[in-house]
Amino acid sequence: MDNSTKKSSSYKTKKSLTFTTWLLILVGIVGSFVIWVFAKPVIVNTDVTPTGFAVQGVAINQTSGYVDFQNLANNGIDFAYLRATSGNSFADDGYKSSYTRAKSAKLKVGAIQVYSSNTTAAVQAQYFIDNVGNQIGELPIAIQVPDDQISTATDAQRLASLIQTLYSHYTHDIVIYTTPAVQKQLSDTIKDTKYWLIEDNTDNKAAENQFIQYDEDRTIGSGLKAVKMPTSVFNGTKKQFEAYK
Repeated sequence: MDNSTKKSSSYKTKKSLTFTTWLLILVGIVGSFVIWVFAKPVIVNTDVTPTGFAVQGVAINQTSGYVDFQNLANNGIDFAYLRATSGNSFADDGYKSSYTRAKSAKLKVGAIQVYSSNTTAAVQAQYFIDNVGNQIGELPIAIQVPDDQISTATDAQRLASLIQTLYSHYTHDIVIYTTPAVQKQLSDTIKDTKYWLIEDNTDNKAAENQFIQYDEDRTIGSGLKAVKMPTSVFNGTKKQFEAYK
């Protein structure tokens, strides 16, 4: 191969490499832009809140993993309830961190205690107090009552005692987080405590239902920061909600 042929071949190779290099750079730029578009915080209009309600929020537990509370706040979420304890056997070790980060995102916060019919009210209340301390937030303390935990009148009386014990300690409102079926079971035993009703709609606006969970797996946000969480509305006005301090 003569010198002119070698030079031509070398030129073509360099030209090919230059084209490939620029193509890779262009693909990288485009890819980075796409990731930036989908990863950046998305501000959603407040009309994502169901019609007739001004405030909505989420319920979070340990299985939710790390939660970007600022992302929730940027996407129309006003409050976060954090599961703190279950009976006297489980405490979420991420509760205090989540509490601090939720407050930093300017969300109103509430604590959840999952009721157990197998443990006395006094023991459950003390377990909650020991693990949560005074970090209960502004919202009513929520006692979550699973469907299988109210089978007898004794179960209902134990729940009533738990409500009274926590109220006496904190002088803070309590709300029962449960299904319509359990609400009906408790109607003869517990008269003055309001409910956070687990539904798949927002139809039951009775005054006793302070909160209504209308979607167990609602998508909040979009792109890479989209998350699915149980989402609820506050059954009252924005002014009434802001009164929680």
